[in-house]
Amino acid sequence: MCHRLVEKFQERLHHQTQQTVLSDDHKFKTCVYFTNWAVYDKKHFPNHLPIEYYTHIFYAFITIDPDTGNVKLSDKWCDLELPEESLLPGETVHGSLQQLYQMKKLNRTLKVIMSVGGWGTDHLFDAVVANKQKLQNFVYSSVEFVEEYGFDGIDIDWEYPKNAKQGQRFVDLLRLMRERLPPRYSLTVAAPAGNANIHNLNISDMDQYLSFWNLMCYDFAGQGWSQKTAFHSNLFGSNGDNEMNVSDIVQTYLLKGVIPSKLVVGCPMYGRVFTGVNSCKIGEAFDKQLSCDSNDIINYNEIDSFSEQHFDARKVGAYAYDSKSHRLVTYDNDQSAKIKGNFVKSKGLGGGMWWDSSGDKLASPAPATESLVVNFVDQLGGVRQLDQSENCLLYPQSKYLKNLKP
Repeated sequence: MCHRLVEKFQERLHHQTQQTVLSDDHKFKTCVYFTNWAVYDKKHFPNHLPIEYYTHIFYAFITIDPDTGNVKLSDKWCDLELPEESLLPGETVHGSLQQLYQMKKLNRTLKVIMSVGGWGTDHLFDAVVANKQKLQNFVYSSVEFVEEYGFDGIDIDWEYPKNAKQGQRFVDLLRLMRERLPPRYSLTVAAPAGNANIHNLNISDMDQYLSFWNLMCYDFAGQGWSQKTAFHSNLFGSNGDNEMNVSDIVQTYLLKGVIPSKLVVGCPMYGRVFTGVNSCKIGEAFDKQLSCDSNDIINYNEIDSFSEQHFDARKVGAYAYDSKSHRLVTYDNDQSAKIKGNFVKSKGLGGGMWWDSSGDKLASPAPATESLVVNFVDQLGGVRQLDQSENCLLYPQSKYLKNLKP
């Protein structure tokens, strides 16, 4: 079934636009956000990731001191102190960041990026960019973090600049960061999908300082703000509540001058749940009075509990219904991943990104897997088509990594 869906997508794309001709050296990035709070309730640790399928792990999140502008750890225990399984003989590991460093030694093409900010931290960026000293402190302390904790770059997750003035200050931040950050390290942003937030960005000026863009192509709909049940990460067409879709978002950034190979398409490893739903249909009413933050998200690897599951091949979106609890969830499944992987390859885009790693169905040991990243990579042509650039292992000034061999 999935194979036929991919074939249909290829035919559709052929009629829409001329196929992009990829150069022989075009390699794709596969990026995933690892959240430091996942080690607690989800018991999800860095070494659970199938690192042969990823080129970049974004460590979420590093936060900001609003009084000084300096970056700081958001969970020192998890980040630096938690006793974790050593992946190499003769070494003792303290903290998720040391385990990630070991993973870099095991896969020299795996890069680990510190992600700064995240949802709900826009006020911290407001404080930084409005003050020259705080901005300088932010830039200098970020680079120091890279060298101290063994990162391969910096990801700025500012959600979101509120106006054109803040958009220009975002450019200034990226310029200063790129000037201070050694060239071997990446600089990226988590970029918005909504037109209102895109409008506040000076994309062409930002682009000159960025290694690539992580497009957050999800959360198009949700019970907290939508009026109808809807797909939250559909590839094409309207989603049931509005007109948002991945293809149009990619086109928006292309029209603003970003080259295809710098656009990495974000995908969800979770579903958006709508409560008080009386049928398994998209575009139907739901009971907003039953909505709350604690029940509107479910991991992809937990959706099997919904007995009635469907896939819309035109929109490229999965949805499932539980008649007992009257809940409907929209999400990406293995079919979505295959078609989106083919979309990325056909358009010559930069690759794929996922939020967050705890939600996937782990790739091993079963060869016939429903893992989102594995199915996506298979459509790119396999792991040989992934970015082969090497990570950095030498951090001579680091105190944190001194007990580990490079």
